[in-house]
Amino acid sequence: MAEGLTMILLFLFIMQASAQQDPSLEVVGAVHGEAYLSPSLQNKVSYHQTHWRRNNAVKIASRDSRGKVQYPNSTYKGRLELFPNSTLKISRLQKNDSSIYQVYLEDEMGKEHIQKILLTVYDLVPKPTVNAKVIRNDPEQCEVTLKCSVGLEGVTYEWIPPKKLPLEGARASEQYVSFNPSIETYTCKVSNPVSSNYALLTYRHPCSWTGESSAAASCTTTSVLVLGHLLLLLFFLALA
Repeated sequence: MAEGLTMILLFLFIMQASAQQDPSLEVVGAVHGEAYLSPSLQNKVSYHQTHWRRNNAVKIASRDSRGKVQYPNSTYKGRLELFPNSTLKISRLQKNDSSIYQVYLEDEMGKEHIQKILLTVYDLVPKPTVNAKVIRNDPEQCEVTLKCSVGLEGVTYEWIPPKKLPLEGARASEQYVSFNPSIETYTCKVSNPVSSNYALLTYRHPCSWTGESSAAASCTTTSVLVLGHLLLLLFFLALA
């Protein structure tokens, strides 16, 4: 019985220690921006010594019992600030700052409290490139694949279709409507946890598409054929 109780207590102790070591906080930041790594283990307890490590190996900031702050790692030179509440500020963020950081807080009784914080640094999303690949182009039907890209990993894409304007005074006997049904705009939204950006792709009847990133329509098969016929006709007229 006593041996079983001992094993249970040992298991609970290991689980508690493991939970304390696991990353319990996540922080995101943008390249060239700032990130604040704030431990949640304070609970109004006064810690007289603090030090921060990266990947549990490289010490990057510390404050001793006399309040002296040091930043021993040259990789972060001029980019760190350790506040009295043990929060660590990292400025001018770089992609390779993404890592797990550990903060070690020692109380007045000499007991050490450890917490991990995961920092992920993202690029700001640039303006997307949009275009259309026409599959079928005739006056009755336009089949097309809309494409959107930014050349970044870790982003999400969303196509926002045209929204019809609501009618004003829809219950009145007369209703003024002004719109051009042959022109519609589709919006591509690209996002990551720190930013988002948009680009527009405009449709014109019967199947012409113009994106913000391009000066001309992506596919106009009918127009190309007509132009070819005109050039051929001019050639024969010149020969005559």
